Amino acid sequence: MNNLYVRLAAQNIKKHRRSYVPFMLAGVFVAAVSYILNSLSNNTELGPTSQMMFTLGSTVVMLFAVIFLFYTNSFLMKQRKKELGLYNVLGMNKGHIARVIGLETLFTALIVIVGGCAVGILLDKLTFLIVAKMIRITPNYGFHIIPKSLQYVAVVFGVIYVLIYISNVFRVRISRPIDLLHGTNVGEREPKTKAFMAILGVLCLGSGYALSILSSREPVLAISLFFVAVLLVIIGTYFLFTAGSIALLKLLRRNKNYYYKTSHFISVSGMLYRMKQNAVGLANICILSTMVLVILSSTCSLWFGAEDMIHTRYPADVLLSMEDPNHMVDMDTFLTDELKSVPGGSYTSYEFLTGYDSTEETEDHSSAIFMKDGTAQVDSITRNVLFFSAETYNRITGENVTVEPGTALYIYMSVDGVPMPDTMTFAGTTYTLLPTPKSFNLRGRYHAYVSKPYVVVLPDYAEKSQVITPTEYYCISLGKLRDEEQQTFYDAIREDVTTIMPDEESVFWDEDGYFNFECRVENTKEIRSMYGSFLFMGISLGFVFTMAAVLIIYYKQISEGMEDKNRFAIMQQAGLSQKEVKHAIHTQILTVFFLPLITAGIHVMFAYPIIRAILRAMMLSSETVFITCTVASFLVFSVLYAVVYALTAKVYYRIISEDNK
Repeated sequence: MNNLYVRLAAQNIKKHRRSYVPFMLAGVFVAAVSYILNSLSNNTELGPTSQMMFTLGSTVVMLFAVIFLFYTNSFLMKQRKKELGLYNVLGMNKGHIARVIGLETLFTALIVIVGGCAVGILLDKLTFLIVAKMIRITPNYGFHIIPKSLQYVAVVFGVIYVLIYISNVFRVRISRPIDLLHGTNVGEREPKTKAFMAILGVLCLGSGYALSILSSREPVLAISLFFVAVLLVIIGTYFLFTAGSIALLKLLRRNKNYYYKTSHFISVSGMLYRMKQNAVGLANICILSTMVLVILSSTCSLWFGAEDMIHTRYPADVLLSMEDPNHMVDMDTFLTDELKSVPGGSYTSYEFLTGYDSTEETEDHSSAIFMKDGTAQVDSITRNVLFFSAETYNRITGENVTVEPGTALYIYMSVDGVPMPDTMTFAGTTYTLLPTPKSFNLRGRYHAYVSKPYVVVLPDYAEKSQVITPTEYYCISLGKLRDEEQQTFYDAIREDVTTIMPDEESVFWDEDGYFNFECRVENTKEIRSMYGSFLFMGISLGFVFTMAAVLIIYYKQISEGMEDKNRFAIMQQAGLSQKEVKHAIHTQILTVFFLPLITAGIHVMFAYPIIRAILRAMMLSSETVFITCTVASFLVFSVLYAVVYALTAKVYYRIISEDNK
């Protein structure tokens, strides 16, 4: 008897290979990606930053695998309802059917787990070498298998398929044999136009778009509201596809010139009666497409803009800032002596103020409020402010500005849309604010601030620097030293600088902003590691989500092809030609097939402001890079989408044409 169940399970998989093979291949692919990401997260050669990123990616893929495999399994079970009902009618009770389903699930799970681990092991080393090349580390070329990753894949996917088995058995147990026999033949009633759902969808989608546009003015706000905006857009997408698509099809049906044509009549009427199921599938494809486009455009932008970010964040080989006027002369002497041994070594320094007196806020926000904690408040928005003398400002910018007594020049670094006030009060003096003729290229650690600071040029800087502790910012060039030599020099002067400081603890940046040392070479490794991991994660998740969208499209076409097969057979018997059938099929697919892609493009367009704000917070200053990566991602994905359309349309036509010629 047990052999009978095994044979039945094997025959069922073979019989339904058109559905099972893509399902298992997708499982193998996701399992392989899970193995690779988990293996990379356990690879200490990549460093803690990359390991953390790959751990996050492994978790995302695991959660996605649960949702994706359950979703695609529902397509398989729907196609097999009639077969399972026939087993029941022929004498097999639900316990016997559960045993057959269990064996089928076991075979599928073994193929996915073993195949996924095998593919993962084969590609793991190549993937590691690619990541190592991206983040510029010297890899170990030895081949090894990660037992923890094998265990991780086996446990995760084993649990997923156990849950799938329980879900399938539960479906069979609550279904009557007659329902299973007619499961694929039960047509849906014409859906009603759901005005409330359509309005709610418009409101959710509009709210998500509005949050993206409004929060983009302030990067901190953009980061905090990003997931809220994403959730609203997802809900709005589902509601609009469910209610809006029905309204669209009914509108087409009312258009007699369009509707009463053979191909249009067949496609519109056929889709209208299945739109509940159709709409959810289209919404899923749209959301997955949007995720692919957002992930790829963002991670590619970070990677291709990394070098520009590094040189903007670290304008010199070594950066040093200190707030101790008693030791500034000693620091100048120290650096001059240290750089004598460095070929081409030199340094420049800039002084500015970052300490502020408090004043009371005016009711109409006509004055800026500069506080002792180093921030300015303008119209309830708090950000840092840097005060320069006219001499220092001219030396940095190459300008030749003068500042009249009672006035101050300001450079507005933010794009949050809040205008600077007309006056400001600082250290007991009120100034009339005037804009500078040109912008100020803020670089160094202040460029990394999420909310970019204001820059103000004072006419009486020397007077204010007597009562407020200034900050001295040193930009040190190490000439022709190689990266390893720069790191060695940096480590050495960090140790030597304690000779001119009051105590050893002062060489670290404390709560009062006393002393700070930064090295471009040292931090470049961290940035490349982070952004390289981001890019690889983006490509991996992009492939996973694209595969999911393709498989959903494929199953959608198979499912609808099986449902439409008998309908088209009847129409052909009534005189519909093969040419008319094929034309009707293409019209039906084209009517809604490209709607997810178009909607995904609209989503990305409205997501641009909030994503741009988040990338600004991650120091990506080049908008051109982001626009180029976004457009390129959309074009490449559109080409792939069109190829999938062409292939799945053939599958649909082949199903319709079987036994109907």
